[in-house]
Amino acid sequence: MRAVSYDQAVGASASAPAAKGPVKTEKVENPYGSTAGAGSGEFHVYRHARAREMARWKEMHANEAEMKAEEDFQRKVEQDAREEAEKTEKRRRKREREKNAKRRKKNMKLGGVGLTEDEQNSPGGDHVEDEFNYTPIAASESKLHTNDLNDNAKDDVNQEEKKEESEAK
Repeated sequence: MRAVSYDQAVGASASAPAAKGPVKTEKVENPYGSTAGAGSGEFHVYRHARAREMARWKEMHANEAEMKAEEDFQRKVEQDAREEAEKTEKRRRKREREKNAKRRKKNMKLGGVGLTEDEQNSPGGDHVEDEFNYTPIAASESKLHTNDLNDNAKDDVNQEEKKEESEAK
């Protein structure tokens, strides 16, 4: 049987010029099989060569399965790390939001803005689970302005009372 390359069988390849002359065959060094004239020792040579080839194939398949398992493991490790990083980032953002809300509530409480009467009168009004009441700046300024007017009116009344007392003396 002659071994012929594909290019020789179909003629010339598209990129290479056609080779002139007879078709060259490839010599097969170690033919195995049950051809006529094979000696009794050829079967054992064949059996050993086949065993070597089967061991090589088995090792190739084992390596391939090991590499695939390693790739799957690395992919899963990366995915788990990515998911854990996302969860950690989400928890960090939540802690920051809670911290900022607590800070805003404290600052507003110190400024006297947006507090209800219960919160002003309660001795331990620093509850973490309670949210603060937002009062727009314009409303708080008008509240402060009315407080200033009330304070001025009280001052005027106090001054008039002092004048009356001093006149009465």
